[in-house]
Amino acid sequence: MGSVVGGSEASPFGYREPGSVTIDEANQAPVKQSKDTHSAEPRSDSLDNMELASVDTDKNLVTRGQTGNDMDRQLGTKFRAADDPHTAVGRGATPAKKAKLTFTSGLAEALDQPNADPCAAIRQTLRGYTDVTLRKVTGFYRQRLEEAIEECVEAVSLKIRHETKSYEHFYREIQRLVKDGSHRQASERLLDSVMESGAQAGRVMWETFIEMKFANRKLSNILQEIESKGANLRMEVSQSLMEPKVSGYLKDIQTQYKRFLLQANEDFWVNIAGGERDKSCLEECYTEQVIVVSGPEQGVSGHTLTVRGKRREEGQRKMIKSQWETVRVGQLFRSSFGKSNLPGTVVVSGPAGSGKTTMAQKIVRDWAEGKIYHQFHFVFLLKFRDLNSVAGRTSIKKLILDSYPHFGDSMEHLWEQPQGLLFILDSLEEFKEKIDFTEPKGNTLPERQCFHPECLCEVSDIVRCLIRQDVLRGCSVLLTTRPTELQTLRNAGVNLWAEIVGFLKAQRKEFLGKYFGDQRLAEAAFTYLEQNDILYSMCDNPSYCRIICYSLAPGLRRMQETQETLPTSVTQLFASYMSNIFKNHQFNIYKHHAVSAEQIRDLVLRTGQLAYLGICQNIHAFNESHLNCCNVERSYALPGFLIQHMDPSTSRSLFSFVHVTLQEFLAALSKYLTADAPSLTRFLTQLLDSPQGDDRFKTFLRFMVGLSSPGCAQVIKDLLGPLPHEVTCSVRDWVKTQAEASSSKRRLLESMHYLFESQHAGLMQHAVGLRGTLTLGDDFPYNALRLTPVDCTVLGTVCRPCHEVQGLNLSYCGLGTEGIQRLASALHKCKALRLRGNNLTDNGVKLLSETLKREDCQIQILDLSSNDLSHTDAQELAKGLSSNSSLTQLNLSQNKLGDTGVTNVCEALSSPQCKIQSLLLCENLIRGKVVEKLMLTLSTNWSLTSLNLNKNKLGDQGIRLMIAALGQRSCTLQTLELEGNGITNAYTEDLAVAPTTNVALTKVNLSDNLLTDQSALALSTLTRRHPSLRTIG
Repeated sequence: MGSVVGGSEASPFGYREPGSVTIDEANQAPVKQSKDTHSAEPRSDSLDNMELASVDTDKNLVTRGQTGNDMDRQLGTKFRAADDPHTAVGRGATPAKKAKLTFTSGLAEALDQPNADPCAAIRQTLRGYTDVTLRKVTGFYRQRLEEAIEECVEAVSLKIRHETKSYEHFYREIQRLVKDGSHRQASERLLDSVMESGAQAGRVMWETFIEMKFANRKLSNILQEIESKGANLRMEVSQSLMEPKVSGYLKDIQTQYKRFLLQANEDFWVNIAGGERDKSCLEECYTEQVIVVSGPEQGVSGHTLTVRGKRREEGQRKMIKSQWETVRVGQLFRSSFGKSNLPGTVVVSGPAGSGKTTMAQKIVRDWAEGKIYHQFHFVFLLKFRDLNSVAGRTSIKKLILDSYPHFGDSMEHLWEQPQGLLFILDSLEEFKEKIDFTEPKGNTLPERQCFHPECLCEVSDIVRCLIRQDVLRGCSVLLTTRPTELQTLRNAGVNLWAEIVGFLKAQRKEFLGKYFGDQRLAEAAFTYLEQNDILYSMCDNPSYCRIICYSLAPGLRRMQETQETLPTSVTQLFASYMSNIFKNHQFNIYKHHAVSAEQIRDLVLRTGQLAYLGICQNIHAFNESHLNCCNVERSYALPGFLIQHMDPSTSRSLFSFVHVTLQEFLAALSKYLTADAPSLTRFLTQLLDSPQGDDRFKTFLRFMVGLSSPGCAQVIKDLLGPLPHEVTCSVRDWVKTQAEASSSKRRLLESMHYLFESQHAGLMQHAVGLRGTLTLGDDFPYNALRLTPVDCTVLGTVCRPCHEVQGLNLSYCGLGTEGIQRLASALHKCKALRLRGNNLTDNGVKLLSETLKREDCQIQILDLSSNDLSHTDAQELAKGLSSNSSLTQLNLSQNKLGDTGVTNVCEALSSPQCKIQSLLLCENLIRGKVVEKLMLTLSTNWSLTSLNLNKNKLGDQGIRLMIAALGQRSCTLQTLELEGNGITNAYTEDLAVAPTTNVALTKVNLSDNLLTDQSALALSTLTRRHPSLRTIG
């Protein structure tokens, strides 16, 4: 090893004596965080475009099944780690076939480098720590370290074993956990073992981290922080272990206050469906969102349906593994997250419906129960929507007493220990005043400065002074807001920026389990959503997830008793949601006869008119005049449809739809019910062709088509009566026209979405049949349309009812394995299938192989070029080729098949079922030793007429292949391409006397080789002896 971080190896690194219990210094739950000081993190666009193959643990540093000796022999090898999902990292690296964190041959060559200047400072810093201090630093950063080494934990444990010459049993345990896929558990076990061991293991571990820093973004961040904080870190670590005692004056009040908070925060209210909103038990229903450390820029959360879904979720998961660090609500304060663990302001941002207010309520309740933040004596939750109603000047003391009056005369004792106070300021975007943090502290006018918690000031000044520590210096502030307000906080001196990403797979499952309260129903709901990518894509937002659960619950509960089916499209989902609102809540027409069916229809029409007005004028927050213009009654429209909130600028009521997609659905439903059928197609076309058509009206138009589906018609008929048949016919005619006449790839894709929403098999067959070839890809990547998994689901569903599809061009559409999975049920119907440049993985190739095995497979042309296919992929593909009799053209160019892969393909060509006539193997790293196999194939295959081996490495063996093709009477080869293979003059004279029994061969391409004029005579002689050979390039 180059240089172990200095320190006395004899001194104990841990405090634990044999038989004693280790004390966990990190009181909060394990979490993750992301903080990159080098560059801005990729945001939502980069997530949507990143490749999303899962981390391949089988190809990490330690190959499964390796012995310890095998591992030792790997010392001295380099390691590399993919630093982001797009490219592999390392000298001379090419874009990785899979976006993954992986270790290849050469670990210890990187680990055993001599001291390098870039690491000298951090090594010096760590050497300056005593063993006791280093242990405390390890505990301080422990949660972040556990996450940072998840993907390389086996390499770290191997290094410790190698350097300490011990810990064999410990290494074997880590190896077993990694093999079982328990990477996080393995990293926790490693940290446990190191902190319980002597100083040497701890020093070796930190030295290993230093040497891995260039390949591990998270380790690099931690080490940079340690280096930059220097001596201040010791103070932070010490303070993180301190818990100030509450004074005797306040002890009884604190107990009473916690009891009050537990009662006040027992339940929470949700703004969907139901007369007076739904009340749920906070403890039973709360699901913690994924929160990542970010910055004062717009966040990663997207808002359109097409940028969500599993591709987005997988992209976020990959970024969390490689770059982002996640933080749980119990770790926002006094932890290694943030610029400092000293008191300060934490900002948590998230889009509407992401659960910021519920999170704030949960923090208050958990503190009152003693679960988190023991360092705080009191936690005060102040909501900006309530602060808007404060008239005139006020004080911090008055704000607290207005909400919590039982403090009485003891308030002055609160100010004695400000470090024990946490203020939670919820939903900054709702505040009517703008707070200016750009003004230097010294320039603030005295009347705008809050010097003491009891002095009178404007609310905005109080907020500013709390956040900037101008008053109650030492207190902590948690501020929640939407991403739109982040720019105003850039100069606020924020200690930690965090952002709510939302729900990933685990959180979705947890939410469903709590919502349904029945594991069987929860599993059925998750399976259903997982199979319907469009609906699954909505569930990253807690609010939207609740809407979906609410819509699915009645059908799920009745499925075993009746033949009722669940919604299969977005339109059907919202139709079901609306129906359930009226049937099961305040508008229950079966129980409350005061609201008739005609009144319900009238309410839907008027609310839909308001929704359409908002779409046309880009309005999402409506005032009273908007409601009056459309004759919308607040008392009827609010439950389930609208949310009332405060206008920050006027303190007047504003109204927004529960979700913008619900607004678009109601707008479409209103238009559908009142449309003039003869002029409807012209109206729809005008919206589509309008300057805002591709954006503002996209979802509206999809809903218009979706309402024509039989499933939607039945749901709405039960509530509003039958939909107008003439309108349905007009909509379907319009969809046919769009599918036939779409002039651009984007319009063609949109017409596929229309067909999907229609859920009409006959319409799909007719439209795709008339279109013939569906071209969304291109041989030039920049001209191809990148498809999301949602798009692939749509395309697969539309093609499935068709008897055949003439052509499907998806070259460079970024499908990946998931895209192939979504399309798999329809691929066998495509006569020409072009999948060039789609980064197909092993699983993707396996799916294609299974498609080729189908007896009803109609694929005649298959293009898999530029997919980075390896010899293992060729082996899997050959299984399908050997049993397929429909395929006549196969393009495998620009891959990495090599000799082994080509051998597998040749074996498939020798199968009697294989009818391939044209085979392209350009640029596949093929060498001369595979020529024997190719010669054998030419002698047994009676269908192959064209073989392209351009730009490989056959060398002079290419002449042998040419002679074999000329001399075999049974050979059917007509064209042989050998351009750029390094062929020399060595064997060209043999061509002059070669047999010429194969009369089928008419063209041989030998251009761009190493032939000189010396070979001209032999080639000329060959053309005279072989009259059918018309071209030798």
